[in-house]
Amino acid sequence: MRRLLPALLLIVSCLSSRAQDVLYFMPQWTPQTQFAGYYVALEKGFYAEEGLQVVIDHFGGSSTESVIDKLAHRKVDIITTQLVSALLAREKGIKLVNVLQTSQVNGLMCAAHFPIESPQSLEGAKIGRWKVGFGEVCDLFCYKNGLEVQWIPYIQGINLFVSGAVDALLCYSFSEYLQLVLATGGIPEENVIRFRDFGLDFPEDGLYVTESYYKKNKDVIDRFVRASRKGWEYARGHRKEALDISMKMIVSYNVATNLTLQRMMLDEMLRLQVNPETGVADFAPVKRPVFDALNTMLREMGYLKKEIKYEEMIR
Repeated sequence: MRRLLPALLLIVSCLSSRAQDVLYFMPQWTPQTQFAGYYVALEKGFYAEEGLQVVIDHFGGSSTESVIDKLAHRKVDIITTQLVSALLAREKGIKLVNVLQTSQVNGLMCAAHFPIESPQSLEGAKIGRWKVGFGEVCDLFCYKNGLEVQWIPYIQGINLFVSGAVDALLCYSFSEYLQLVLATGGIPEENVIRFRDFGLDFPEDGLYVTESYYKKNKDVIDRFVRASRKGWEYARGHRKEALDISMKMIVSYNVATNLTLQRMMLDEMLRLQVNPETGVADFAPVKRPVFDALNTMLREMGYLKKEIKYEEMIR
């Protein structure tokens, strides 16, 4: 028995030190609490518990390259992006697969310097819009309402709006809108329009991989999804700790922000994750009727040449 003990210890040592599966993950924007659940999963060891070595990377705020480009060029393995963006990527031949839907409610808004009494109030307005995309839901809004607007491209921030260089600004309820509230003391409710109130409540943030990567690495993806969910669930129950963990990542990238904004952003992100039908953050997959409605609208606008099947994208 004594002779067997060293051999058994060696086997246990080898098993415990075996190489973990390495996975490169990139959220769609610079570090912020929009991605707190993933930072928490990394910091608390949830990925490691699943046998994963996860590398979280971000590109700079001045970049005009998208995370979908990074994924297509195999520079990363998994990304966050929005359903609309993923559908349009498939039209370009980049076959994305949704493996986890975190956001359940659309947060895209438009804030203006004037009251928005109806969609027609925005006719001819100069509206700031991100260069890297994420404003397609507003395109759908304009299409539905027959609007012509002047798009003014920008990278990030609220300076275009505050300076009066634009009439209105596309913004997210968890990001630019909060910046505007803090900078101006508040935006009158009558000066804001939420696109989800006009039949455009298409879910936003989700985890995506390429179809080919999914087929070869389903087990790895399943483990990443489990750990990511655990990270978000932990963040919901430990918001102060989640904020502190996120700030470490934010500081490491020298992102100009403040604790108040990031706390407000985290609260709003967690609110957007709550499923209106169940009242809890259940990470339900995109519903087929919602997916089909978006498909139809994008085809009507000429953005998609053919229908994309639900089963092709939603896992």
